[in-house]
Amino acid sequence: MPFVREEYTIEQPLRAFVFLVRTLGLSPNAAQRLIDKGRMTQNGVKVGKAEELQGKVEIAHFVPQDLGLKPLFVHKDFCVYDKPHHLLTHPKGLFAHFSLNDALKSTFGVQANPVHRLDSLTSGLVVCARHRHSEQALKSLFLHQKVQKTYTAVVRGIMEEEERVICAPILAQNNGRDLSIRSAISPLGKVAKTHIRVLDRDFARKLTLIEARPLTGRTHQIRVHLDSIKHPIVGDCLYGVSDEISRFFLESHAQQEDFVRLLGVPHLMLNASRLVFSYDGKEFCVDSVLREHLLTFFYNAPSESVCH
Repeated sequence: MPFVREEYTIEQPLRAFVFLVRTLGLSPNAAQRLIDKGRMTQNGVKVGKAEELQGKVEIAHFVPQDLGLKPLFVHKDFCVYDKPHHLLTHPKGLFAHFSLNDALKSTFGVQANPVHRLDSLTSGLVVCARHRHSEQALKSLFLHQKVQKTYTAVVRGIMEEEERVICAPILAQNNGRDLSIRSAISPLGKVAKTHIRVLDRDFARKLTLIEARPLTGRTHQIRVHLDSIKHPIVGDCLYGVSDEISRFFLESHAQQEDFVRLLGVPHLMLNASRLVFSYDGKEFCVDSVLREHLLTFFYNAPSESVCH
């Protein structure tokens, strides 16, 4: 279980913030976040950052588990993981589920952190800082669009144009209402651009293998843009399917067998397949091994394996 609740005894009066840094080895920022989220309590009451404590306290904190997932590439300042489908990048709340953070922190320690994220349904490359000294510099590369990101996807229908740029503003709704987790094309949204290139076509199954390069970074950008041109990604449980199917996946903690039964495939056919960026004066280019899963599906799966 990634999050555990543990009881500690503070022998001498000590500020909560200082105790967390010294006892759990957290960075000052991480200690601040833990306190702000109310994960440190005394007698059932949340404590404040500057509060001076003595006696027993309870802390709910992340304890990483070894998932057996090894990094694809390791540098002295960062590493790159090839994240499988159906695995979160970060833990979500205090629930008992695993995330890429388990593999990362169990290997490189509590100060290691992902510098960007993929949603749980998408497989592929995630860059992680190994320590605080490199974290901000790496995050800045992604924040300022200095990382060239290439995705591979299998979409429904035959895409006729060899290349195109989808330019349509995307609004991230997420207002707590029904299905608001879906982003939407809207004039109220932010500018969003995605370059699409066709790699191959399967006329028998009416599928297209594509390469997608997001030129901006909006929530679900590639999935939303492809759905907007009537070529939703195979295995997408939010876009290009009925509201009933989306609700089922959102409310039921769906398993791989649910994807197969309802969508005809074991996972979303989207992979973050290549990252190119410069760091500390050197250029790095990393390719996903898990991209092969999509290629195997596209070239080898029988025609009846996809629900339409």
